[in-house]
Amino acid sequence: MRASPSLLSVVAACALGLAAGQFLAASAVAQQDAAAPAPQFSKGFQKAAGKVQKLVQEQKWAEVIEAMKPLEALDGLTPDDRNVMFSWKLQALRGLGDEAALNAFLEQWLESGYASPAQIGPINQQLAAWYNRQKDGEKTRYHYRKFIEATPDADAQEYETLGRLYFQADDHAEAATWLGKAIATATAAGEKPKELWYQLLDQCFVELNDGGRRLANLEELVKQYPKAEYYSRVLALYAQGSGDDRVVMLHGFRLAMTDTGLETVGQYLTYTDLAISVGSPGEGERALEKGIAAGVVPSAGSNQQLLSEAKAAASRDRRDLAKDAETAAKGTNGEVDAKIGLGFYSIGQHEQAVAAITRGLQKGGVRRVDDANLTLGAALAELGRYDEARAAFAKAAEAAGAGSWMARMAGLWAAYAQRKAGA
Repeated sequence: MRASPSLLSVVAACALGLAAGQFLAASAVAQQDAAAPAPQFSKGFQKAAGKVQKLVQEQKWAEVIEAMKPLEALDGLTPDDRNVMFSWKLQALRGLGDEAALNAFLEQWLESGYASPAQIGPINQQLAAWYNRQKDGEKTRYHYRKFIEATPDADAQEYETLGRLYFQADDHAEAATWLGKAIATATAAGEKPKELWYQLLDQCFVELNDGGRRLANLEELVKQYPKAEYYSRVLALYAQGSGDDRVVMLHGFRLAMTDTGLETVGQYLTYTDLAISVGSPGEGERALEKGIAAGVVPSAGSNQQLLSEAKAAASRDRRDLAKDAETAAKGTNGEVDAKIGLGFYSIGQHEQAVAAITRGLQKGGVRRVDDANLTLGAALAELGRYDEARAAFAKAAEAAGAGSWMARMAGLWAAYAQRKAGA
């Protein structure tokens, strides 16, 4: 799978490197901040340097380049000699506007091993920008990675740039590594990672055939940027991974419907069938009506028949639930109360759903504590009681067991409740 051009806009030069003037300033500041001892110049350099220094002051750049040749040929040059010569030549090449020669000089300076630690990062960033403009992807990636490696406090946008460079080169393993670092760095800084980073990572994991990391990334994507299309991808992977477990999928469809709505006709019809089959026909009724109203579900004969079936079952629940709840409350089997609670959730009576499910869990005997707590949390969320909902989702995850599909589903519901609470 290849990303669309809109996702792969060319990386801006400003993101890749510093302009030469900015580089010179950064290099000079770095040298000043180094708190080095007094410079040590060789005798040969001291003898010949005056002429070059005068030409630099007069900004006679072509003459500076020529006058430096004898200096560069001297034996016994000290690191301080070379640093001054570096500064002079950099200024001269900038003054001449010879960008190709300037960047060739910078590359040679790196290769010579004379660059100080403070210079390595900025020079590589400058060279990455240059090679990007020359459309040399391999050298762009090489120098930008060297810049990142020399920059311990690289920010999320810089990691993103490297990730996108590798993505453009179809190196999806490296792209995934650096885009992951962008997300982690932004998160650690209290910033919201960009939606694009998750999207590109999704494509990387598809190319790498890495379903596990793909699902984990999609779960984070839908938590941060809830959209029907993202829920579709998550639900498809949950169905595949859980063997189409109907309890898992009911809660998944319920969450997507509650949060963003569903994306396809098939999802609306599957959700409705599933809700009817587990004893929550009112959910199916509401979902199908919303799908038809949104123009996603055709108002065709078979769909109308399914809607009529859901309405009839929900109508029976509305007629019988109050009496059934009274009978269940007097009993000792918590499973009956939990089922009654699901019925109340089905017909949209969320206060009664909370009361019945809570009563059932307190009695004990509930066969699927994870299922009951997820329904309880969903009802609490409908009432705007988000902190209580999150507590219920946490209990559902604990009952389901770490790493289980129901525990993952509980995590998605908890993220939804947290987002709603913040809003």
